[in-house]
Amino acid sequence: MLERLHAASTELESARDATEVAQRSADLLLALTRSTRAVVALGGLSHEFERYDRFFARSADDARPPADDEVAEMLSTAGLLHRPGSGSPSRARGAAIGALLRAHGQVIGGIAVSRPGEYSPNEQVALDVFAAQVAMALAASSRWDEMWQSIERVERAHELAVRVLIAVSSHAVKGRTLSDFYRRLARTVGELVGAGRVLLWRLDDSGMLSPIDGGYRIDPDFLSRLKPTPCTPDGDELASRVVFNDYIFRASTSDDPPEHGYVLETLGVASAISVAWRAGEERLGLLSAYNSTRPGGFSREDTWVLEKAGLMAGVVTRLWQLREDVRRTDERLIKIDSARQILLRNLNTVVEKERKRFVAELHDDAMQKLTAAELQLARLGDRRDDTDVVASVRELLEQTEAALRRLVFDVRPPALDNPDGLAQSVKDRVAGLEAAGIKPIVELDLPEDLSLDLKAMLFRQVAEALGNVERHSRATEVKVSLRQADGGVRGLIVDNGRGFVVAERSNLPGHLGLLALRERALMAGGRYNIESRPGAGTTVEFWIPLGQ
Repeated sequence: MLERLHAASTELESARDATEVAQRSADLLLALTRSTRAVVALGGLSHEFERYDRFFARSADDARPPADDEVAEMLSTAGLLHRPGSGSPSRARGAAIGALLRAHGQVIGGIAVSRPGEYSPNEQVALDVFAAQVAMALAASSRWDEMWQSIERVERAHELAVRVLIAVSSHAVKGRTLSDFYRRLARTVGELVGAGRVLLWRLDDSGMLSPIDGGYRIDPDFLSRLKPTPCTPDGDELASRVVFNDYIFRASTSDDPPEHGYVLETLGVASAISVAWRAGEERLGLLSAYNSTRPGGFSREDTWVLEKAGLMAGVVTRLWQLREDVRRTDERLIKIDSARQILLRNLNTVVEKERKRFVAELHDDAMQKLTAAELQLARLGDRRDDTDVVASVRELLEQTEAALRRLVFDVRPPALDNPDGLAQSVKDRVAGLEAAGIKPIVELDLPEDLSLDLKAMLFRQVAEALGNVERHSRATEVKVSLRQADGGVRGLIVDNGRGFVVAERSNLPGHLGLLALRERALMAGGRYNIESRPGAGTTVEFWIPLGQ
């Protein structure tokens, strides 16, 4: 008997669900007790007699399974079934024994066997032991079923969440406007949760929650029944709890008792589910679905779908609003930049005209008078003996004339109007460094057809930087480079002079040239940088866009 009990228990362990446990138990009972018939009955108690919901009967004669009346008679004879109208168990053909199936203190069924001969006490004990094992197997299979159902629900929720994310991503790309995005999202949510209607409610600055356009199957008649409702962080209204406290509202008229029935009546719907619509910690409103089309109504999985949709809708809403802010900012910057370019062109035009007029007047007036004075001194030197004084005055006048000619060149080089005027003007300006004992190195790679304004600006940058080299650097070598780069012209002036601390010199009197270099580059929409340190020379770099 112990060997048969061990064999039956071992084989029972491989059963996975309740049906398989019951079927296999009925087969094992025949071998365990040497019986001709066996039955496993599942179910609970009902009123004055025990009633079982399902029966799994077996017979040693496979060709003739026990009939229903034979099963009932066997259970009654074993003391497991009190049949209505009978005061005591009836006697079946032969003997029958049975045992109740108890799991966690609750009767979940019974087992019974019968045969022509009587059963020994040991066989009854073996049946009781096996009944306990069958009950445990049935309880375990029930927990397995629940666990499997839970796993399936999680997998289903994950699948729905992925579908929501994919849909939101697609709608965010395809939606022409934010309202169009809301309509697409509402339709997807309605299809996923089986809702008759889907609607978004927006929270405004006054603390009122109102429905917005872009719902799913929302007709004017339904909208007319919806009124704005108060919604505040410290409010105890249902809407406030959903929006600010992440309360999940789910109600149906089939609930017993129907919770929040007044809400359903106000909305005119049979079922509803609502979750918060937010972007991070910012509360935007709530997302609601109404009138479930499924027999069981809205489920927990539907709640997960709405929560994911509400979160993603909040993110997309904020991204869309940020994009609009960026677009408006970009438009303002474009207008400002256009105005800046117009101002710069007008300023350059005025400055160049004034430079040209200044140079012309200086050449036609002061320069000619200086030349005439030199001629007069030359004639005077021929008639008088005081040639030393005359020579000194003549030298002074020559120096003055040279300084004026250099000023005329720095203000506006005559060659600048020529097609290659910028390159020639830079070379002419650099050539003047040799007189100060500075060896120049020039590298030029300039685009053709530069505008006169751009040529003048680039020359002013180079001349300003070289003027600082001459006056302050005590350099013996300077490299000047102008090259086309990144849609503009990049200038580089590098000297091997004594250098300085940039932070201490940028805005000091006598060094306003550095400030002019920076302001001119920035105003033109370019950039400027200067690097220097004591004893290590100076590098001035600027970039001016060709669009100027």
